[in-house]
Amino acid sequence: MQTALTASLLCLLTAAPAAAGPWLREKGSGFASASGTVTQSRDTSGSIYAEYGLTDSINLGLDLSFGLDRTGAADGAGVVFLRFPLGSTDGIHRFAWHAGLGGRYTGLDLSPAVEVGLSWGRGVPWGERWGWATVESSVNFASAPAATRIKIDGTFGMGFTPQIKAMLQMFNTFEDGEYYAQLAPSVLILPRPDSATTLQFGLEYPVAGGGDTRLKLGLWREF
Repeated sequence: MQTALTASLLCLLTAAPAAAGPWLREKGSGFASASGTVTQSRDTSGSIYAEYGLTDSINLGLDLSFGLDRTGAADGAGVVFLRFPLGSTDGIHRFAWHAGLGGRYTGLDLSPAVEVGLSWGRGVPWGERWGWATVESSVNFASAPAATRIKIDGTFGMGFTPQIKAMLQMFNTFEDGEYYAQLAPSVLILPRPDSATTLQFGLEYPVAGGGDTRLKLGLWREF
């Protein structure tokens, strides 16, 4: 049993992309990603995410997002946060929580914000392959005119080869009495087996709350 558990964790660490989640960075190591989306109507959006291990149990992170629609209207959000493990760090199930400070803007209206969140993840066996599953949640409290924003995102990923992985995500947002959801399949490609860089090619389909399908391109980097 112990051997199987150890093997599953090792497979998970090599199979799961190093994006946000309950697996904390080791001291002195980090991860950064940048992505952009565009619709057929030329609405665009982008995000920048980074995480760095201050210690083996404390990560410093940055999460930025921004958008520009076809009319030129802009909005976005940003938070600087600290992430901590919650409970055991060597079991199959991993938990972590984070807290941060930041802000949100719509046009020229800027609202300071405070954010707290909880994440869960585990490795998933699939025949001879290994994948990962995560659920990440956050509550972002902002001053007027912004409203409290609740996000619950789910991810399931699977490694097919050392260089090719597939990922299916569901993004859920609750804000000002409205519910928005997007289903986001993507393919992750490592240019070389030992590459620290991952290329992401995907789509975002609106499931609730309206909007258009988006083409998504991303670049991930471990350091």
